[in-house]
Amino acid sequence: MKFFEYLKNTSRLSLYTPIFPMICGFVTFFCWMTGNSLLGMTILLLITCVVLIINEDILPVLPCLIYMIFNTSNNNILNEDKTWPVMFVLAILLIGAFISHLISYPVKFKNYKLTLPFFAITIALFAGGIGFLSLKQYLNGIMFILTLGPVMLILYYLIMTYTKPPKDVDYKKYVCYIMITLGFIIVAEMLTHFLRSDEPFVEMLRLDVINLGWGNRNGIATLLAIIAPCGFYLGYSDKKFAWLFYTIGLIFYGFIFITFCRSGILSILITFPVLLIYSFTKGANRSQLLISICVLAILISIFVLIKKEFILKAFEHISDLSFTTSGRSNLYEEALVCFIKNPMFGVGMGYVGPNLHLADFCIYWFHNTLLQALASMGIIGVLAYCYYYFVRGKIMFSNFKRFNISISLGIIAFEIQSLMDAGSFLPVPYVLIVVILTAILEFNNTKESKTFMKSIDVNNIDVC
Repeated sequence: MKFFEYLKNTSRLSLYTPIFPMICGFVTFFCWMTGNSLLGMTILLLITCVVLIINEDILPVLPCLIYMIFNTSNNNILNEDKTWPVMFVLAILLIGAFISHLISYPVKFKNYKLTLPFFAITIALFAGGIGFLSLKQYLNGIMFILTLGPVMLILYYLIMTYTKPPKDVDYKKYVCYIMITLGFIIVAEMLTHFLRSDEPFVEMLRLDVINLGWGNRNGIATLLAIIAPCGFYLGYSDKKFAWLFYTIGLIFYGFIFITFCRSGILSILITFPVLLIYSFTKGANRSQLLISICVLAILISIFVLIKKEFILKAFEHISDLSFTTSGRSNLYEEALVCFIKNPMFGVGMGYVGPNLHLADFCIYWFHNTLLQALASMGIIGVLAYCYYYFVRGKIMFSNFKRFNISISLGIIAFEIQSLMDAGSFLPVPYVLIVVILTAILEFNNTKESKTFMKSIDVNNIDVC
């Protein structure tokens, strides 16, 4: 009996080492590379079930939960005959593990900061399209209504309730390890895609060529913009290997330029300078950051000199790209027309219009957070999302310490890009990751003293 207790405790502690997310990441990349997406999802989900049964803290579930979708090498996986039976069995196992977790560690109900905002969004999503869509059209968007509303509410509540890491575990570094491992998965899949392609690399700089199955160049840029600041936080936290983590963060930023996602590049042109300024003024291990920047700059310069013809050809291809709105202006106009048609509740998540080709299991994205809420959910949706963003902003900016700044800059980059893309209405993996990170920020705020508006001593203010 003592042996099994020892084995259980050892297994629990091993979940909090960087090796655990690395193992989950290797499984994800290997299954993606070999085309065994269902196998990868099955392995990660079984690990999730085991963790839920043996561990109260939910943090070790996050690598499996976040990496799950990145097994997908074929965007038609949901149309395959074997997918749904496997998903059904895995869902039963997950529900069983979850029930076991609830029995072992009962929920203590509490009203967390984003509980009501998520509830408001859920109501707005279900109300969207009332008086405009037929029942059949309404049901076309039901999967997104459920995943963007109640599923995210439940996920957020579970993270807030069950984030209980052991006292000797640095949960902030652990979350950042999970995120940079995800960055390695994405970069490895991207490089594999390049190596496998019959097209020359410069041809792949053209729009809509990079497709990894789970997402395209826009998705890659979105995620790397969220992940890169996590490398900087680890650089602040580890004096010995700060140079390595800073280099990792800088490389992730570099790969955003390689995707040539315009909205992604724009987002980091705003957030990356802020992160650099913060790193050199309020960060730590600044000399190692400076060395990392200089070494990378030298290596890039050498590469440019050696591969001058290649670089010139790449720039020629880039200059041929059309810097237009890629049809988004039509979508934006259509969104306003949809709002006018049904201003209170919008046209609903099941609406289908003429300006966007829809793949299977997709909704009609207007490629702008505000316009999507306005068109799909009307005034009710805009109010719900304003409430949500207001409370989320208070969570992000109530603590100006290094972890919150790093994570918040990644989230801000995501939101900037979502003003030109569909990220804020793509539940997996984008909204999923943002909800997880926001919940961790809220949890962190309960552990650290808040600094916003508390650095001002009103007793020492001179009144003129």
